[in-house]
Amino acid sequence: MMEFEKTGIYPNKLKISSKKYDHVWRIKVTDEIQSGVLRIKRGVVYNYVLDEKGFRIQEVRDNVPISEWDEIGMTVIMND
Repeated sequence: MMEFEKTGIYPNKLKISSKKYDHVWRIKVTDEIQSGVLRIKRGVVYNYVLDEKGFRIQEVRDNVPISEWDEIGMTVIMND
């Protein structure tokens, strides 16, 4: 998010890494406000939102959110 804070421009891609699941997702940013899900083997493990407040994530188990919106042990790397 440092890039966004400095320039006010969203990146083209996000690279999201989870230590808990030892998994990396790559998301193409298509809008200033974007939301979606992160899956492993077709199962949803996180909901995410990218908006003017930044990148937020919510853990999901059995299609039910089990946490508040936060950055749960995730590393987010923004690439152009």
